[in-house]
Amino acid sequence: MKVAVIRYKYVNYGGAEGFVDQYTNQLANAGHEVHIFAHQWETGNHPHLHVHPVAALNFNSLVRSLSFSWFASREVRKENFDIVQSHERIFFQDIYRAGDGCHREWLEQRKRFLSPVKRLLLMFNPFHRLILFMEKGLFEKGWCRKIVAISQMVKKDIQKHYHVPDDKIEVVYNGVSLERFHPKNKKRFRSIIRETLGIPEKSVLILFVGSGFERKGLKFLIQSLELLSSDNWRLLLMGKGDWSRYLGFASQENQTKIHCLDPVDDLEKFYAAADIFVLPSIYEPFGNANLEALASGLPIVTSAHSGVAEILEHGENGMVVKNPSDPKEIADNINHLFDPAARESMGRNARVLAEKFTQGRNLDEMIKVYQEVLSVR
Repeated sequence: MKVAVIRYKYVNYGGAEGFVDQYTNQLANAGHEVHIFAHQWETGNHPHLHVHPVAALNFNSLVRSLSFSWFASREVRKENFDIVQSHERIFFQDIYRAGDGCHREWLEQRKRFLSPVKRLLLMFNPFHRLILFMEKGLFEKGWCRKIVAISQMVKKDIQKHYHVPDDKIEVVYNGVSLERFHPKNKKRFRSIIRETLGIPEKSVLILFVGSGFERKGLKFLIQSLELLSSDNWRLLLMGKGDWSRYLGFASQENQTKIHCLDPVDDLEKFYAAADIFVLPSIYEPFGNANLEALASGLPIVTSAHSGVAEILEHGENGMVVKNPSDPKEIADNINHLFDPAARESMGRNARVLAEKFTQGRNLDEMIKVYQEVLSVR
C-alpha cells in the first residue's frame, strides 16, 4: 500500500512523536510505501520512507495549527494514496488517529484546577476554540472515514462529547519494542547511569518521563514527596519544560534529591536505572512511557485518568491512583513499592503484561483498519 502519514513533528523523542517514528518504520519494514508529511523532521535511511515538508506559519499556536492543517491537506492531495492517516487534526484524511485524546475532555479535566477567571479565559481562548472546531469536524462532520482511539477511555471520551457511532471508532492499543525496553538492561546500564547522575546504588530511584508537565500531574507528584515513608529515595524527571516552576513545590531538602534531564535518545538506559515509574497524569490518552516502563520490568504508579489503567490490575502489575491531584494517594502508592519484594513481584508481572502489546500486534490491527476503509471506499 501507498500510505501517507501526517504529523507536525516527525522525530524520535516524545511519546506521540516517538510512536509515529517506530510505527512508520514498522510499516515500511512490512513493504509498504510510506510518505511522511511534517513541518519538522529527522530524516531516516529507510528506502520505503519518504518525507515531504509541510509549511506552517509559526506566529502563535492558533496560526501554527490552522496553517499546518491547511498546508498538509493541500500537500497530501497532490498525490494519490491508498490511505491518508493523520495524527493531527486536519481537514482531510481517511483515518484520524486520536493519539492526543479528546481535547474537550482534557479541557474539562483541566478546568477543575483553575480559578473562575482562568476558566473563563480558557473557554474563550481562540486556540482551544479552533481545536474544538476541528474535533467537531473530524468526529461529526465527515472529515475522516475512521477514527482510531488508543484506549477504550479515549473512545468513551469522544462519544461522551460527540455523536459518533461505534462502527466509526476502532480501539488500537500502542505497541512497544520488547527488545529495546527489557529487564535485562538493568545488568548493562543500571550502575553506569546511576554513577553518571550521582545516585547511590541503594537509593530507590523514582522515574518520571513526559513533557506537558501540567497534564502529566508533575505538581502533585512533587508535592507527594513530602509524604513518603522513607528518606532513601531519588527522583529523576525527564522531559522538556520549565522545571523550576515545579521544583518549588518541594522542600529545600527534597529538591536536592531531584534530578532533571532533557529528553534523550537512549531512554531505555534510564528505565534500567530506575526502581519505580510514576506518571500521575490528569489526562493521558494512553501513555507510551507507561508501556515502556512495563516492558522494562518496572512497577508503575499511574492515574485512573490514563488509558493504560484499563489494562492494569491494581496491585498486581501496577498501581492506579484514583485521584491524581491527591499527593497523599500518590505517596501511599509509592510507599507500597518501597518494599523490595513488592517491586520485584510487580516488575515481573509488568513485563508479562507488556509482552501482550507488541509493535507487530499494533501494526496488524492498523492494517485491518486500512483494509476496512479500502473495502468501503
